[in-house]
Amino acid sequence: MHRVELIVSELCTNAIRHTRSGDPGQKFHVHVCTDERGVHVEVRTLPPRRPRSVPRVVPPEDPFSEHGRGMFLVDQWATQWGTLSPRENGVYFLLAWEPSD
Repeated sequence: MHRVELIVSELCTNAIRHTRSGDPGQKFHVHVCTDERGVHVEVRTLPPRRPRSVPRVVPPEDPFSEHGRGMFLVDQWATQWGTLSPRENGVYFLLAWEPSD
């Protein structure tokens, strides 16, 4: 469950930092669905502050940097992730539960 919390935290931080959802008085929405296979989360935002700006993985150049590795970690931890459809703004991820013995 810690992975889910960390990924959601990263995507919410990105919503505030990189989209109009972080402007004063604005908001974003988090939708969470779970079933026996895993969890599906969507972070729905207002449009990005920069046109055609989409989340992307950028390997960190400086291992001690405080910025620039969030989507790299999302990519490593999530089973799958991506942007929502072109008519929607935001990001989703899927995290499959680990099989129990």
